[in-house]
Amino acid sequence: MSGFKKTNISLIIILLILILLRTNYFFSALFFSIPFIIYTILLFFGSKNICSQFYTKVKCTSEDKSKIHLTFDDGPHPKITPEILKILKKNNQKATFFCIGKNLEQFPETAKQIINEGHTIGNHSYSHSWYFDFFRTSKVTKELLKTNTLIKKITGENCKIFRPPYGITNPNIARAVKKLNMKVWGWNIRSLDTVKDKNQVLKRLQKAKPGDIVLFHDTKLKTPEILDNFLRLKSISE
Repeated sequence: MSGFKKTNISLIIILLILILLRTNYFFSALFFSIPFIIYTILLFFGSKNICSQFYTKVKCTSEDKSKIHLTFDDGPHPKITPEILKILKKNNQKATFFCIGKNLEQFPETAKQIINEGHTIGNHSYSHSWYFDFFRTSKVTKELLKTNTLIKKITGENCKIFRPPYGITNPNIARAVKKLNMKVWGWNIRSLDTVKDKNQVLKRLQKAKPGDIVLFHDTKLKTPEILDNFLRLKSISE
C-alpha cells in the first residue's frame, strides 16, 4: 500500500475519532483543521520528493552496485547530446537518456545515435509542460503513450521506464504509470547542472558511489565539460 493510501486512511480515522470525541466533549471545530493541514503538508512533500515512494514505487538507486548509473534528462539535443555521447564512448560508459517526445520528433537521428552507441532511451513525457503535474490521468496516459510510440519507432523496443518531469509524482501520474505497466525512475544524486556552476556541481558529485543514480541534463552547454571532469576524477580515484 502506498504512503498516499495510508495517509488517506489515517485522515479518515482521525476525523472519525474527533467526531466521536466531540459528541461527549466540547472543543472548537477548528481542531478539525489540524489533520487537514498536516495532510496537505504530507501531500506536498510526498509529491516533491520523488524518492519518498509516496504515490508509487520509484527506483532511486540501482541493484547493480558495480557502477555509478548515469542518466540524462530533457534531450535529445542536436549539439549537446552528441558531445555527451562522445565523452561516454571515450570513458566506456553507458547511460540512460530520458527523452522528451517532442524532441524525439524533432531530432530522431540524435535519438538513433543514442541507441546505436549502446545506451537506453526512457520516457520523459511528450511535452514536459510546466503544468504536467496538473494533467488529468487520461492526459498523462496520452502523453506517455505518444512518447512510447516514438521510442518504439526509433528503437524497435517497447519502453517501460518513465521519469516524471521535474521529479514530481501525484495520484494521476501514479494511475497512468500503473495503467501502462511502466516503472518510474528517480535518482539519489541530483547534479543540479541546470542551476549550479561547474565547480559546485563537481563538488556535489564527489559523494557518488557505485549503485547511485545520477541526474544530468543533455540540454545544458556546461554539462559535457562537467561530465568529462567527473568521469576523469572518478577514474583517477578508482
